Amino acid sequence: MRITLLLVMAIVLVPGCKPNSTVTENEPAAAPEPEKRPNLLKRKTQEVVDKNKVMAENPALIEVENKVTGNDPLSTALTGYIAASSRVNVLNFQRQIDLMKATEDRNPTYQEIVDVIKQNNMEFNALPDYQMFAYDETTGGFGILEDPDAKKAFYDQVK
Repeated sequence: MRITLLLVMAIVLVPGCKPNSTVTENEPAAAPEPEKRPNLLKRKTQEVVDKNKVMAENPALIEVENKVTGNDPLSTALTGYIAASSRVNVLNFQRQIDLMKATEDRNPTYQEIVDVIKQNNMEFNALPDYQMFAYDETTGGFGILEDPDAKKAFYDQVK
């Protein structure tokens, strides 16, 4: 399993080759390509949403715990990486919240959480576009919310 994971990671991280292109005098120069977003493995985020607010705006959101899934070695390795890194991010930040709660004998507010993230320059491994990190100040819980409609649209686009 380790060898498969290492092989998959090497394949994902090795940049692809671009064919040589030349522009002749008769051809107009092509417009520059828009800047590509880094792949999911390299992206970091500081974005955490207020769970109560976004749930009120979109009641279809569900709280999830990322798990390893996949039908082939590549997708299994990628979902395994996302699941492990998001779980580590959630557990580490939940520990920070618990420490804040213990010192002040109350749950930190959403704004206090945002301030802590910015002051300490904390970064989380990015989630897929249909998921987001969320903080619930009423319970002091930190987790991941998923939009099932956005997930379906994402998978339909990939097909």
